[in-house]
Amino acid sequence: MTDRDVLTKAQAPARPLPAAAPRGAYGVDAVTVLTGYVLLAMFIPSNLVLPGMGGVGTPANVVALMALMWFLAAWLTERITPAKGTRAPRRAMVVYASAILLGYIACAGRPAITKEMQGADRGLIALLVWTSLVVVSSAGIRDRARLEVLLRRLVVCASIVALLGWYDFLTHTNIAASLHIPGLQESSAGVAPMSRGAFTRPRGTTGHPLEFSGMLSMLLPFAVQQAFDPARFASGKLRRWLPVVLIGGALPLSISRTGIIGVAVALFTLLPAWSARRRGYVLGAVGAGVLGMGVAVPGLLSTLTGLFSSFFSNTDSSTQARTGDYAKIWEYMQSSPWFGHGMGTFLPELYFFTDNMYLLTAAELGVFGILALLFVFLTGLHTGGAARRLCRDDSSRELAQCFVAAAAVALVTSATFDSLGFPMFAGMFFLLLGAGGSFLGSCRFPSPAGDSTGAGR
Repeated sequence: MTDRDVLTKAQAPARPLPAAAPRGAYGVDAVTVLTGYVLLAMFIPSNLVLPGMGGVGTPANVVALMALMWFLAAWLTERITPAKGTRAPRRAMVVYASAILLGYIACAGRPAITKEMQGADRGLIALLVWTSLVVVSSAGIRDRARLEVLLRRLVVCASIVALLGWYDFLTHTNIAASLHIPGLQESSAGVAPMSRGAFTRPRGTTGHPLEFSGMLSMLLPFAVQQAFDPARFASGKLRRWLPVVLIGGALPLSISRTGIIGVAVALFTLLPAWSARRRGYVLGAVGAGVLGMGVAVPGLLSTLTGLFSSFFSNTDSSTQARTGDYAKIWEYMQSSPWFGHGMGTFLPELYFFTDNMYLLTAAELGVFGILALLFVFLTGLHTGGAARRLCRDDSSRELAQCFVAAAAVALVTSATFDSLGFPMFAGMFFLLLGAGGSFLGSCRFPSPAGDSTGAGR
C-alpha cells in the first residue's frame, strides 16, 4: 500500500453522511409550510370552504394535507429525515388514529344513516389534517431557531385575532361574519353575534366565543415567554408586551368560563418555572389588569363572577343542560361502548350539543377513544416536562413550560366545550403538540452550530 493510498483512506470519512437538505431556492422548509397553514387557519373563517368539499374543505386544511404529501415526498427521496428524539407526539397520534379508525369500522358495521357516514368520512379527513400538523412540526423542524420563528408567528397571528375580538366587543358585531372571499363558499350558516348580559361576546375569525377564548388561552403562555425572553429585549417593550396585552385582555371580553379557566390553568402552570420576584410582578400585573378592566368596562366583572356563582349553585341553564347529558351519553354508548359509533357521527342536528369533548369522544369513539384522547393530552404534558428537565438555562426551561401549559389548558378546557370540534383550536393544539416534540428533540440532540436550515440531516 502506497503513502498516497494511506493518505486517501485517512481523509475519507468512515461512512458518507447525507448533507443537510436545503431549504430550497425559495426558502421553503417545514416552518414556511406551517406558517402558510397558520395564516389561512387564523384569518379565513372556518365556514368558508372550497366548493364541493364540505365543511372540511377549508383552505387551511387543504394546505395541511399538501404539507403532509410534501413531507412524505421529501422523506421518501431522503431529502428529509425525521428529527431525532421527537417520536412521542407521533406515537400518541398512532394511538389516537387507531381509536378513530376503529370507530370508523364500527360505524361501517352498523346501519348508519347517510349523514352519519358523511360525518365519519369528514372525521377521517380531520385525522389526516391533525396527523400532518403533528408529523411536519415534530419531524420536520430540526432547529430550535426555526421553531422559535414559528412560535413568534403564532403569537403575532393570535394577537391579530385577539385585536379583531376587541373590535367585535366594542362595535357589538362580528367582523368575520361579513367576510366574502372569491372562490370560497359558506359550508354552513353564519353565526350571529352572541351576547351575554349586556355585552357582545367576541369571536374574531373563530367559529364561536368558546373557541376564541380556548385558543387564545392556549397561546397566551408563549406570548408571555417571548415578552420575558432576554434575547428579544432589543426589540423594545411595546413590541414584546403588546401581544400579551391584546391576548390577555381579549380573554375576559369573551364572557366565558372557558377563557377564565384557561387563563387560570396557564398561569398556575407557568408559576413554578418563574422566580419568586417574577411571580410577584405577574400576579400584581394580573390584579391591576382585572381592576382596570372592571373600571373601564362597568359590569364586566360582575357578569364574569355571576357565571361561576351560578355554576356552583347549579342555577345556570347551560350547566344544567350539560350535566343532564351524562345519562343520555351513557345510554347512547351501550350499543358500542368500547369503540363508539365513529368520529363525526354524533351530529347536533341528529342528537344534541355536548359542550364537552370527553362526552363527545365517549359517544363517538367509546372508552378506547377517551383513553386515546387523554394519552394525547398527557403526551403534550410529557414532552414539555421532559424538555424542561433537560434544559440548562432559564429561557429554555420557561419555553418548555409553555408547552406544558398549552397541553394543560387543552386538557382542562376540553371539559367545558367540544374543543377538537372547532378547527382553529384543534389545529393550534396539534401544531403545538408536534412543536413540543420538536423542542424536546432539540434538547436531546442539539443542532450543530450554524445549522438553521430546519431540514433533515
